[in-house]
Amino acid sequence: MIRSARDLTPETKVGDLEGWQFISPDQQEARKKFGEQERKKHKEKEFVFMKKEFFSQAKQGLNLGEVGLLLFLARYMRYGDGGKLTHQKQRLTVTEVGKLIGRKPTAVRKALDELEKRSLIYKVKEGRNVYVELSDDLFVCGSLNCEKVETVKIFKVKLAEIAKKLSLNELGLFMLMLENMHWKTHILCDNPEENDTTKLILWKRKDLCEATGLGRNFVNATLRKLMDFRAIGEVRTVNEGIVLHPSIVSRQRRTPTWDEIVDAIDNGLTKDNYKKH
Repeated sequence: MIRSARDLTPETKVGDLEGWQFISPDQQEARKKFGEQERKKHKEKEFVFMKKEFFSQAKQGLNLGEVGLLLFLARYMRYGDGGKLTHQKQRLTVTEVGKLIGRKPTAVRKALDELEKRSLIYKVKEGRNVYVELSDDLFVCGSLNCEKVETVKIFKVKLAEIAKKLSLNELGLFMLMLENMHWKTHILCDNPEENDTTKLILWKRKDLCEATGLGRNFVNATLRKLMDFRAIGEVRTVNEGIVLHPSIVSRQRRTPTWDEIVDAIDNGLTKDNYKKH
């Protein structure tokens, strides 16, 4: 009996292939497509998409803690489950959200009420429980169904790591930074959709302060924490620039490595790219 492909010879007969399975070219192609779909689905379970344009509009009037709360909640999304949030296999209630962030119920309800007014979250009452759900206009965990929008992928495992160590205000600053992350080099800039890297207008820390209206001490302290947690990094070529690490966010179909980001910066940027004042 033939047990492996290396035992096949021109003299091999059909009867020698007892137990083998034969599939047609059409079946092979179908299996290939199915495998690709499963790999895509597996990858999509690891991150949530943040829709940039919607966030840019929706953030207006929110305080920093409310923005941070949105990002904090995104880590509890599950693949293909819409905006439902789950912790330890249980849906998140308003009370549970308060416990997870260590806030008093009144403070949590106030923040959630503000987000609900803007249709960024929904509170769903079922029996005695009031569950919290995120709007899929802002976050999606799963397929975008060919929706043509600019997005940022946020990796949930890394987000969970840093969310435990940052305040909601610090998380809020990080989320604001995502709007101006360049799609290829991950560096903060005025023109994050620019294809020509040499034309980027880079931000220094003071530019981040000006764009957000936040004090330098708070921004510097938060960036130090993010550096310690490897959520951001420095590149020697533009060491005053702020580069977001691909272990937590990405804007490309295939997430680049840190070395690829460094190469893209080194091959296209100089200190002359910094924003002029």
